[in-house]
Amino acid sequence: MKELNKHIILANLPKNRVNLEIYDEIDSTNELSKKKNIENEFNLIIAEKQTAGKGRHGKEWDSPDNGNIYMSLSSKKKLNYGPESLLTGIVCANVLSNHTKKGVIGLKWPNDIILNNKKIGGILLEKEVFKENTKTIIGIGINFNIESKEVWWGDLSEFNINHLRNNIIADIVNGIIEAYDKKITNWVSDWKKYCVHINKKVKIIHNTETIEDATFENIDENGSALLKTETGVKIYNSGEISIKGVY
Repeated sequence: MKELNKHIILANLPKNRVNLEIYDEIDSTNELSKKKNIENEFNLIIAEKQTAGKGRHGKEWDSPDNGNIYMSLSSKKKLNYGPESLLTGIVCANVLSNHTKKGVIGLKWPNDIILNNKKIGGILLEKEVFKENTKTIIGIGINFNIESKEVWWGDLSEFNINHLRNNIIADIVNGIIEAYDKKITNWVSDWKKYCVHINKKVKIIHNTETIEDATFENIDENGSALLKTETGVKIYNSGEISIKGVY
């Protein structure tokens, strides 16, 4: 396992646009990002271990010191053409695909990164509103080596690439910055190429209860899911529901 290296990461990022902090152990990169003032266009916080890592809906994100990626990128910049969570998923899938085998990395709506029908990564988007400004925090966790406490947990250990973490982190940050700088016009089709459950049966979950079976048909320009049910096509945003049946 190669240690996180501030100099290597910053050397591969646009000069003077990113403030970087690296920690051996903290509670959560997202939680610390909430407390930090934005000192540059982007603040990047990375940790080797999280004691209180979290995912969507307050779920725990297991974060051992195994050479994984736990990072949060925050900014006051606005992205008005699509949801940051799905765009970040595309960026992560692109970067990981470049370091593994073409076609093996997939995405599950709205924010899971998939390999071999198992979850190897996740994205947690949070927004902090203060006065007239909004801080967007993009949390990313990627497993390179992890003990599978759940059958649906996976990692990238078969590719032996955790020594490239510094480069992978920089590539992901560069991809997110590019998404802010320049509108990605074909992002919906890009996301669909990675999606592992387009036109497949899924279960719609609300508050841990299955409320309906559906076919996942598409997403719209807002990143909402278009689900075909017995009573017609329904539109759900990522905060309303979860889906099961993928892993």
